[in-house]
Amino acid sequence: MLEPTTARMSGGPSRRPPAGDAHTVRAAGITRPRGAVRESRPHRGLRSAALPAAVLALALGMSACAGGAGGGAGGEAGGGEGVEYGASPEEYQAALEDMEPVTLTYQGGGASAESGSGKAELEFAQRVEELTGGKVTFEMAWGQSVAPFDEVTEAVADGRIDIGVEIPIYTPSKYEAIGELISLSPSTPSSPVLTEVATTAAALETAWDTPEVVENYEEMGATVLRPMFFETSNALMCTEPVTSAADFRGKQIRVGSASDFTIVEALDASPVSMQFTEAYEALQRNTIDCTLGGLRIGADYGFLEVAPHVSLPQDGAWGRNPTALVAGPGYERLPLAAKQAIFDSFEVFTGAGLTAMIDSSATAVGMIEDNGGEVARLEDDAESAFQGAVEELRAQVEASDALDGAAAAASFDEGYEKWAALAEESGIPAEDDYHAFAQEWEGSPLDLQPFGARIYEEIHLPRRPE
Repeated sequence: MLEPTTARMSGGPSRRPPAGDAHTVRAAGITRPRGAVRESRPHRGLRSAALPAAVLALALGMSACAGGAGGGAGGEAGGGEGVEYGASPEEYQAALEDMEPVTLTYQGGGASAESGSGKAELEFAQRVEELTGGKVTFEMAWGQSVAPFDEVTEAVADGRIDIGVEIPIYTPSKYEAIGELISLSPSTPSSPVLTEVATTAAALETAWDTPEVVENYEEMGATVLRPMFFETSNALMCTEPVTSAADFRGKQIRVGSASDFTIVEALDASPVSMQFTEAYEALQRNTIDCTLGGLRIGADYGFLEVAPHVSLPQDGAWGRNPTALVAGPGYERLPLAAKQAIFDSFEVFTGAGLTAMIDSSATAVGMIEDNGGEVARLEDDAESAFQGAVEELRAQVEASDALDGAAAAASFDEGYEKWAALAEESGIPAEDDYHAFAQEWEGSPLDLQPFGARIYEEIHLPRRPE
């Protein structure tokens, strides 16, 4: 991972609305995790040749199948017998007895295997290997070593990556329907745990149920494995406390999306579009006063060292940034039972991912406290301006031509209420105080695996390859 202090300013900040957060730091090397999950190499012999783009596009157009995880990428589709959900590893392995072992390239979202998301991704890869008896293994590519986040879908479609993490917010022009769903995310509350896991589940369910979202990926030649997975809500990280309308007036705030731009302007502050990796030095040099981003990013990239004063809305969120998981021809050529093993491993992967993102928030709060900062809520006058921006964003979604915005907004609202209730029933606390949460988490972290399994069973399972 590139250290924050090595980032260099390439020029002055821009006031234009951003095309997407330019978080494209590449790792200088690739970390080799232990076991059969191997590091990525630039080339390997899994495929005999890459399809020319025109031929691939024709194949994709003929084979795309919207709405599930069984189609959308080119290549010869795998067949064979499947297994029932909940089958033992021995049953998967019996179904794959005649399969030749394959190694797939997986480019994850983590900067390294040691990062929070990297650990969750390793659990996923190891679960797939366990179920398939080693017939499917992965070469793990960290730090965008094969393709930057805004080109992962293309890299998956042309076979450079078999399964990869895309971040749609970086190139919103390619993902209009997804961008509209992202604009709904400020409407749900920000809190340490319950509202975050409920929002993640609701957005995932709405994304799967919105045909334009799945079609968005499939038209680019990718099979959707997970269309949207939110991280925790963004935080406003500032070099001094910023909570009132007067505090915001004239502040230079780095933004990462069009919805961020709308919110910051509503608060009478100045949105600044700049490279993500330039934010540390910009904060350090007082070129900007604040930056918007997830607490995990604030901790991992050192922003909280120089901007430890964190503000959150009273009722809502600054926004949330999702990832997506997409697959290409290498996945499509697998036998059915192998595809099912990959898909069924989301039961473990989802819980591990939720745990990683909440654990990162606890780590971030510790860093905030160590650097003399605090987590505060907006004062009433600033909250009023914020709520006006949230209403504006929702109206834009409902009027969108990219999808049925009114239906998507209603689905998201209903889904959030449902998943918030389920989270509470699962024993996930409705804690609102970040400092108290971090102290409690350190001594007794929650087991979010059961909630992750519930998400899998209710949302992923109906889309299981069959």
